[in-house]
Amino acid sequence: MDVRLIISASKSLVLSFILKEGEISEIKVEKREEKRLAGSIFKGKVKRLAKSLNGAFVDIGLDKEAYMPLKGAEDEETCAPVGVGSEVIVQMKREPMEEKGAKVTNRISIPGKYLVYLPTTRNVFVSSKIEGEEKRQHFKKLLESVLRDEGVIVRTSAEWVSDKELLEELDLLREKWGEIRKRASEVKVGLVHEEVPLYGQIIRDYWHDISEIVVDNRELWTEILSFLEENFPELVDKVRYVKDMSVFFKRYGLDRALAKLFSRCIWLKGGGYIIIEETQALTVIDVNSGSGCGETLEENALRTNLEAAEEIVRQIKLRDIGGIIIIDFIDMKDKRNRDRVVRRVKELFADEGSKVHVYGITSLGLLELTRKKETPSVTKLLSTDCPYCRGRGYLKSPEVVLYEIEKEINYFKGRYLEIRVNPTLKGSVERLLEKKNLKQWVQIKEDYDAPLDYYEMFLAG
Repeated sequence: MDVRLIISASKSLVLSFILKEGEISEIKVEKREEKRLAGSIFKGKVKRLAKSLNGAFVDIGLDKEAYMPLKGAEDEETCAPVGVGSEVIVQMKREPMEEKGAKVTNRISIPGKYLVYLPTTRNVFVSSKIEGEEKRQHFKKLLESVLRDEGVIVRTSAEWVSDKELLEELDLLREKWGEIRKRASEVKVGLVHEEVPLYGQIIRDYWHDISEIVVDNRELWTEILSFLEENFPELVDKVRYVKDMSVFFKRYGLDRALAKLFSRCIWLKGGGYIIIEETQALTVIDVNSGSGCGETLEENALRTNLEAAEEIVRQIKLRDIGGIIIIDFIDMKDKRNRDRVVRRVKELFADEGSKVHVYGITSLGLLELTRKKETPSVTKLLSTDCPYCRGRGYLKSPEVVLYEIEKEINYFKGRYLEIRVNPTLKGSVERLLEKKNLKQWVQIKEDYDAPLDYYEMFLAG
């Protein structure tokens, strides 16, 4: 598989575009000068237990305490259950988002080039992408013979190296863990090992398939070269610095892909469309049919749903949407057709392995799935709350605002008032005051900075 990595950076942002066989597969966004939290390792102290959640809240040096599930959690030194006051080394699995604190685990994983080292887990796992039972068993026997109270995940890239190189990397990862523990012993709480930037993680995951890395920021280009020389020297000659990225944006449609990230509605080639709504709790995706292209309603629904499945999975990956995802496909009466759509969604997510779980279609016709969530989606990272709706996604209608003004005016009846409103509401408020014979009591002032559904009322004099 041919993979190209295009990295475009500004003073504050780094955008990484992953292209597979010339098509945009993923977009990753990172803010410069900010510490990378997801995947980083912290020294923490258990502040309180939450038995109803089967977890604990841990101080890791951030503004909010992090949540740590207690299932399988134990003190590394004593092997005793974690209790209040326990010191723990944890890894962040999900960054703090909105009102929620971070989620952490004390099951540490340290990724390398060929292996993922699991210092607190005692097992050998082999990537499902490594085919052939004989090969898989070889890796298991080789590593089980040298592992102590520790575990590993054998990555797909292990297929291309010798046993000696594999064991050498295991020793390097053990040394890295030893350094992390040493740093942890020297701090009370806080960050002890920062995960590599997103571009480093992408390179680590795709290094064997990368044919080109293009960068448009000289400072970042220098950082990437340094990272490659230390970890992936075979890729140094594949890095290219360009001053102007516009040629690549046009060639691969990167600008169009970015614009689509902010669209709720995505049109399908067959005339249908999907609506994507992200909320704090989950993401809802609605599929709507366009002009009929099948001989029956059932056939039309199946064709549209299969086309929608392709675009939905593509948008989930591009936007990096995680957490609970509910998809409302067009109703299909034939169970075989419903199963076919579910199978297709699973096939499209096959490259993400255990990161995605597809649970099937409910009795209400909704497809449920979950996708591992470490950071806010790309759309959230690249946007800010609307100053008018203040992040709700909708505005109160003028009728509702006038209703609120009318009720509040009645409360202050007989007193001089001043009302500040957006200019678009001024005429409606004037008509309301005239109807209630209150024009002599109330003065209206226009506030061009006020949201469309907002007003302020003051006693005047």
